[in-house]
Parts: sequence; C-alpha cells; structure tokens
Amino acid sequence: MRKKILVIEDDPDILEILISILGEEGYTMSSISDGKDIDGIAIDPPDLIICDIWLPNRKGTEICKILKAEIATAKIPFILISTAMDLKEIARQCGADAYVEKPFHIKEMINTVKTYLRA
Repeated sequence: MRKKILVIEDDPDILEILISILGEEGYTMSSISDGKDIDGIAIDPPDLIICDIWLPNRKGTEICKILKAEIATAKIPFILISTAMDLKEIARQCGADAYVEKPFHIKEMINTVKTYLRA
C-alpha cells in the first residue's frame, strides 16, 4: 500500500513542488492550505505530515502540538518546514520529529521523508 503524506502549506509554489517531487517518489499526496482545517486528520490519518510554520489562522507549531497531544495522531511523523531562524529549537519545542529549512534541497526533503516512512 502506498504511504500517504499530508502537506500543510499556504504557498502554492512550494505546495506544488512538494506534491510533485514526493508524488514522483510513489507517495499518495494530499494538502491543506489553512491552519484551521486540521479536524479531519484523525479521521483519515496520513502516514506523515509536512507542515510550514507560518500559516493563516494557526501556526504550524500549534498544529504540531495539537496533533502530538491526540492519541489518534500522536505517532504520525511531523516534519516542520520554514525559513525561521533557529528552526531546530522551534521544532524541538513543539514536538516535531524533524525539520527542513526553506529553501530546501529536493534530495534532502526526499531523504527526510524516507527516513520517517521506513516500514
């Protein structure tokens, strides 16, 4: 079965790149562009989440904390992406499993995703 990745990103160009490169790797891709639309994640949980920090209505760090606090979504690997300074510390504080700095190298993103989706 193909692994499902949810991308939470409001920049359409970055969203398109992520969906394209990870889709070519064989993953099933879905997306949300707004930080308030996370309620359905527990109903049909993805195998991995990639989330920007700066989103409309809710920061990615808050989304991470919410999902990591819920039993149904706590074990989903969460990769935080951003141009924010000190992203490593921000990711640690919110409970993200990994982080990738923007602008990211495609190979780095693919390798990070593969690391967390190994069966």
